[in-house]
Amino acid sequence: MKTLRLFNAVAAVVLATLALVASASPQGAKAADAAQPSRSPLVKVADGRMLAPDIARIVNQGELVVAMLSTDTPPFFYAEGGNLAGTDVDLARLVGSELGVPVRFDRSAKTYDGVVEAVAEGRADLGISRLARTLKRGQMVHFSNTYMKLSHALLINRVNFAAIAGEQPLPQVIRNFNGTLGVIAGSSWEEFGRRNFPKAKLVAYPTWADVVNAVKKGDVVAAYRDELEVLQILKKDPGLALTLRTVTFSDMESTLSLMVGVRDPTLLSFVNEVIAQRADKPTVNSLLKTLK
Repeated sequence: MKTLRLFNAVAAVVLATLALVASASPQGAKAADAAQPSRSPLVKVADGRMLAPDIARIVNQGELVVAMLSTDTPPFFYAEGGNLAGTDVDLARLVGSELGVPVRFDRSAKTYDGVVEAVAEGRADLGISRLARTLKRGQMVHFSNTYMKLSHALLINRVNFAAIAGEQPLPQVIRNFNGTLGVIAGSSWEEFGRRNFPKAKLVAYPTWADVVNAVKKGDVVAAYRDELEVLQILKKDPGLALTLRTVTFSDMESTLSLMVGVRDPTLLSFVNEVIAQRADKPTVNSLLKTLK
């Protein structure tokens, strides 16, 4: 019995030794490597490159899908001669170019929030439409680094404003504004309005043109948006200065970003680098010069 146990022990040692020798040989090493699954999170695409999964998805689908508002908003995005143009369009195409794929713009969204939702739900890779960062949107998507900052502004109906202001100084009335405030429905300005003018009564309109008309007619006391849009109104029609006035806030800004899905961290990093290395960085003054 002792002899049998000794034989078994010796056999076990011999088998273990042979296994070690086999794994140490080139053929054994290859077999061991083949048995081990790759631990790399990268994905190999058709041209042989190893890419992050979110980047590989875009390369494999052969296009970058960009959600964009259906309503033209010059100079950011608008149809011109059957083609899309504008600073937001240029930025989106730059991202696509650096990825090596064409850009397809999906303009089915009817509201700014609808653009964000298309990205959040995975129907688009990116969203860009003069989109500002908000707390609501921050719960659904990632924000890229800011590519432009616009100060907040009010377009005010002089007669209606005087009726609620009385003898109070302008800064005090603005700070405690409790009149009607026109904003674009489904936009960041609804959230900004609730936060920055909590005493005001917000009135949402489908488009910015509708908001401006409401101020002109006196249906609302003021319209709320960024300085670029507000300043354009009097620039296009200086005669309106008799009935309307503007107020710009130096301490409140709308920070414009691209929207990226929460499952696309490498795409977010890539977009941030594209923004950082972008040679042409539009400003409010340069955009105002392009507008007629």
